[in-house]
Amino acid sequence: MISVLLGQVGRPFTADEVLSPYIYVFYVAFVVAFIFTPIMRSVAMYYGIIDEPDRIRKMHAVPVAYLGGVAVFLGWVCGLAVSQFLRLHQVPLGWTTTHLVIKFSIVVGACCIVLLGLWDDILRLKPSVKIMGQVLAAVILLADGIGTKLAEPVMVPVSLLLHNRFGMPLIPDWFMVAVSGIMVICIVVFCCNATNLMDGLDGLCGGVTGVISAGLLFLAIHLAMAGSGLNTNWDGLRVVLGLALLGAVLGFVPYNFNPASIFMGDTGSMFLGFCCAVMIILMGQGQHPKWFMASTVMFALPVLDTMLAFTRRYVNGRPLFSADKFHIHHQLVARGFSVKQTVMIMYGLAIFFALLGASIVYMRTRYVGAIYLVIFGSIIVAAYKMGMVHEKPRSVVRRDLSSSEVIASTSAIEPGSVLEIKDEPAAAADEGTWATPHDSTPMKIG
Repeated sequence: MISVLLGQVGRPFTADEVLSPYIYVFYVAFVVAFIFTPIMRSVAMYYGIIDEPDRIRKMHAVPVAYLGGVAVFLGWVCGLAVSQFLRLHQVPLGWTTTHLVIKFSIVVGACCIVLLGLWDDILRLKPSVKIMGQVLAAVILLADGIGTKLAEPVMVPVSLLLHNRFGMPLIPDWFMVAVSGIMVICIVVFCCNATNLMDGLDGLCGGVTGVISAGLLFLAIHLAMAGSGLNTNWDGLRVVLGLALLGAVLGFVPYNFNPASIFMGDTGSMFLGFCCAVMIILMGQGQHPKWFMASTVMFALPVLDTMLAFTRRYVNGRPLFSADKFHIHHQLVARGFSVKQTVMIMYGLAIFFALLGASIVYMRTRYVGAIYLVIFGSIIVAAYKMGMVHEKPRSVVRRDLSSSEVIASTSAIEPGSVLEIKDEPAAAADEGTWATPHDSTPMKIG
């Protein structure tokens, strides 16, 4: 028996050998999320936890229930729970248990994010409070050893190179741990906010995250196949997390697709970002750098949207965390695409980045870095030329033709720009009251 086990270690696994023991995680996560989503919708409607349309940034026409993110979280947790009754795809020698050991910090960190998002959906929180909660979730991961070696795949070769060629002292372990800790905190905070900012159209955040989770699952399976059973629990943990996330998202998206009957809210959007962050961190946990780079490429669409948003606000002199309606999906709608068309375009972009990330694992690292820089550099330049950084729509006020006030404009409007037509603000009914905002209609010129 021992000789059989020893023969298995070092032997590459097939995709079926890696995936088949854990596939029930996907079934449970999907079914639980699919069943609990309408239940949470009823709960939200009963307690008045709904999203009211503002006819400016929020593009739905009627109030829609929140709490969809709670259903996604429940599906994810139940998927992880069922993994405790499944056998590992490879049981290492000396192990007294045959099931997967899940790092408890992942569940605790996810609970912190969900509670934070739920609090924000119900009572509203300041951005600084949400960031502090996200940092806390990242610290919980680090305290359990997740991500403490994230910087090693890059820093160890650099340290050895400098030591061998120039006689410089090796980089101390404490410094690598410190750099890894900063990386983990940045990844968690950035991913949580990136998915949160993308949650602007029906089915957008859930669908894009579903594509990303499918790509991350592919990386997890491929990494387990190549790992040959040397890090069985880490390999199994990545696969189970990917299956649980994919199943929970797919169980929710049918209710969230346009026209949506329920929203995930900040509860769901930040939770999805946290799950993606954990997967990205685990891809870089003591592994080759290209696995980490491949996972970040798969998450590129939320990253680009967030980077463009922060750059746009900085250039235009607005606070970085101020709300606006110039995200990629908003600008596509302003250019004449319908909500469904815009969502499908975003799905297509997400699939492109997922396929690009998957192809990276088959390349040498020296080539991966070049492709990585060229792709992201080209996208940034294209976004700048398309006006996604400096674009400010030309606004005019819709007035009655009989109005005695004459409004004339001699400036030309360039083809392809966005013209925003606003209704004339109504006069306040009584002195001391505020006029209610009116609808604004974006139109493409040319």
